[in-house]
Amino acid sequence: MLQEESQQLCRLFAEVLDYPGASLAESANECLRQLDACLPDIADQMRSFVTFVESQGRGALEELYTATFDMAPALTQYIGYHLFGETPKRSAFLVRLEEAYQSHGFDSGTELADHLCVLLRFFSVAQDVEFVMPLLEECILPVLDKMAGDLRKSKNSYAPAVTSLRLFLQQLSRRLAKVGGLA
Repeated sequence: MLQEESQQLCRLFAEVLDYPGASLAESANECLRQLDACLPDIADQMRSFVTFVESQGRGALEELYTATFDMAPALTQYIGYHLFGETPKRSAFLVRLEEAYQSHGFDSGTELADHLCVLLRFFSVAQDVEFVMPLLEECILPVLDKMAGDLRKSKNSYAPAVTSLRLFLQQLSRRLAKVGGLA
């Protein structure tokens, strides 16, 4: 469904926005390199995140990640939580995602199916544009709009990465709609 560059960017954004590991700076730099090559308007946002990551130790990055995404419900990366809260509707959403993952032979690992990084990794292998488009447009993009705004207001250092992802996914959504799933 997605072109190779879009698949790679989905995987890279998942690595960038996942819990900080030893390869965060490398993944952020590669994401920036690919954005520079194919979406230079978006690259400037990511550039400031790369500069920040390179200036921090791993412990500081882990603390910021935890304070940002794990301790603040308004910024959690669980998309279903934003949409439905802790209700049976979220449970149904999780089941539907797991069914889609299984039909694509995708392993979501130990994380819940509605985690942003899991969804991004799924996008890199998904073949069903009829499933991906509503998930992207009705679920992920509205949540990212809110998250990016909240991060910018609080001057959080993750704001440029989330904003870059939001801009990338907006462009991806437009291309998918325009060419019928071959973006």
